[in-house]
Order: sequence, then C-alpha cells, then structure tokens
Amino acid sequence: MPATSSGVPAPGAVHPSIQVHPSQQRRLRTVPTAPAKPQGRRAGFCTYDDLLDNAGSASADRIPPEYQHLQVGGVPVSVRILPDGIAGECGCPAHGLCAHAVAVVLAWVRMGTDADEPDLFEVLRMEDPDWLATRLAELAAADPALAGRLLAEAEDGQALQDMAGLRAELDEVLDELEDEASSLGLYDEWYPDGEALDELLDEAAEFVPDAPDAVRELADHVITRTERLLNCENCYGEAITEALEKAQDVHLAACEAGTPGPEALAQRLAAGALESGWGVFRDGPAKYARVLGAAGLARYCELLTNAPARQHGQDALWTLLRRAEEVHAAD
Repeated sequence: MPATSSGVPAPGAVHPSIQVHPSQQRRLRTVPTAPAKPQGRRAGFCTYDDLLDNAGSASADRIPPEYQHLQVGGVPVSVRILPDGIAGECGCPAHGLCAHAVAVVLAWVRMGTDADEPDLFEVLRMEDPDWLATRLAELAAADPALAGRLLAEAEDGQALQDMAGLRAELDEVLDELEDEASSLGLYDEWYPDGEALDELLDEAAEFVPDAPDAVRELADHVITRTERLLNCENCYGEAITEALEKAQDVHLAACEAGTPGPEALAQRLAAGALESGWGVFRDGPAKYARVLGAAGLARYCELLTNAPARQHGQDALWTLLRRAEEVHAAD
C-alpha cells in the first residue's frame, strides 16, 4: 500500500484492515476532518496510527455520501459527515470519535464518491448539427433497424411541423371570416368566400397518409369553427356549408388511416349528431362502423340511449346505428 513520508497511506489507498465491497468502490473525494459537535457522545479525534492499532477490519453495508453504516471488527458504526466535521456513534466503550468511526470515514474517503455523469442531451445539443447528422448516419449504416426508425421519425416530425403551419393558416382564414361576419349589421346578408378555406382543406387531405391522427384533430377543429360561422344569422350562400362537408370527409379519411380511440370517437360522433344544427356526423355510425368496431358502436349505443328524448331525430340515428352494427357483424 503506497504511503507518504509520515507513514500515512497515500490518497486513494485503502488500508488492508478496511474491507470494502467492490460495488462501493468510487473515485476519491476529500471530506472535512475537524472535530464535530457532540451527537449523543462527546466528539473526539484519533490519529491514523490509532486507527491501525484499533480499527480491525471494516466491511461496507452501504455508503451514501452523507451517512455511513459499516461493521468495523464486528462493531456496528454509524458516521455522519457534517459541514464542520465528523460525528459518529459506535458500539464500543470508547468515548468521543473512536478508532472504529474514523475507520469508517477513511474507508469512505479512500473510495471517494461518484462524479456526476454529464447529461447526454445537454452535451449533444451543444454540438454542431452537421456533426450530429453525420455521426447518426454512420451509426445507422451499421444498424438497418435504427436507420428505418430514424427515417420514419424524421418524416413524421416534418409532417407534424407542416401540419402545425397548416393549422395556423386555417385559423387565420377562419379568423378573417369571423371578423367579416361580426362587422356586418343585423340585417345585412353575408355571402362569405370559402375558396381559401376549401384549398387549405384539400391540402390537409394530402397529409392523411403521413399524419392521420394530426389531420383528424385538425379536421375536427375546422368542423367546430365552421359551425360557428354558420350560426351567424346573416350567413348566406353555400361556401361555408361546403367547407363543413369537406372537413367531415377529411375527418373520416383520417380516422380510417389513423388510430383513433373507438370510445372517444363514438363520443365525438354522437355529440355532433345530437347537438349540431348543421347535420354534423348525422350518418356517423354507418360511415365509421369499421373504425368504431364493437367497443365504439357499443359506446355510441349507450350515448344514444342516455340522450334526452327527441333530440335531433333520434329515430334516424337509431336506424343508422343498426345499419352500422350489421356492417360490423358482416366483417
């Protein structure tokens, strides 16, 4: 064991009398060694020579940074590292900081504590993007599964980013239409231009294969907002009605291509059919039968059963539901 000129073991060396489990071996760390305030007994201090004469062997149970529990020569010892020194309790008859307690501390000092591992994300985010892309490509070249996953996620991420931009454009168009409607007088007739809205919905439909669930949410959002426009008493013409129909078509296509929750979808379809004054999702059960499946159709039936009587033509909805159940059974 390396030692200094004073006979004290060099930093990083653990005396053979102090036995430590391999899982507890750590890098060197220094700790305060000033005498501590009393903690149940009078604090004291001993030299390393005292330790060698009296400590015996130490075997580690667990050594957290601030509190150590070890066995030294068969004697249980607990030591706490305080800001101003070391406080320990031992089963031996000695008073103050005995050799057993010092043995525990020295065992810990010689092992040290784990240095904090660098945060990988924080390290990587500081690197050059071109270097990261090159390194990822090198790693993926040797792992086809990783390459496929990276490509899929990159494409999905771009599609979602494009969808966010498309939603912002749709909201801008819908905001302008609402502002236009609110600026007219009570008895003014308003014939809104739905061309921009129609074009954006066509663009949304193109994203169905790449981001069906995002498109479904977008279409639902447009449905709600176009209903609000139609509720304006001075709204005339077919532009907004046609946009509402197209939004429902996009919603259906997105549901068929995506993975909507059957029960949540049933609730949305039932709410639209029962509460909308514009025929939203009136034929939902029949059109969405395969998407809803048994669980969704059962939930739709439950919602329809519990709906207030004579709410927006329930007889027609029941007929459509039975037809949907027949379609599902045939599959």
